[in-house]
Amino acid sequence: MKYVTWSIVVSLLLGLSGCVPSLHELYAENDVVFEPALLGDWTEDKAESESVLTFTRGEGKEYKLVWLERKDKSSFVAHLVKVGDKLFLDLASDPAVDCPTLSVPVHMFILVSQTGPTLKMRDFSEEWLKGYLEKSPTALKHEIVNNDVVLTASTKQLQSFLLSHVNTKDAFAQPVQYVRKK
Repeated sequence: MKYVTWSIVVSLLLGLSGCVPSLHELYAENDVVFEPALLGDWTEDKAESESVLTFTRGEGKEYKLVWLERKDKSSFVAHLVKVGDKLFLDLASDPAVDCPTLSVPVHMFILVSQTGPTLKMRDFSEEWLKGYLEKSPTALKHEIVNNDVVLTASTKQLQSFLLSHVNTKDAFAQPVQYVRKK
């Protein structure tokens, strides 16, 4: 039963984003920051885009994020995390909205390079990570589930790995830019 539940969670999250899922969050409490500039509605800065992000305040320093992509809607609990001098969003499916009976928290990480006046973000590349881990399988704890990488490394290991590869070519996708929705 645990495998079925785990497979469902991973499949749901992989379908929502090109991000790499992780069993552990990217933050300890002292790493979390709150940036009021994120609050509100953002739309991708492309004429043909139908992607809208809505950040609202959650409890403490957390955000609630609703991601609309055409007719698909995803809800997340988000934390803005400062690792070194870099900002990342740690996203986890919102258990109050998506499958509240499933209790396995799975996190995804997005590099945030700018929060205002535009929002610029870059997904962690699963394609790059797969290639890297094929060459260096012990570089970061992980499992392969349904041919997808699932990170099992600790928070400190994740932080160290991401910081060491933040400027590595192709480790993160090209930036996606969002502007405030009018």
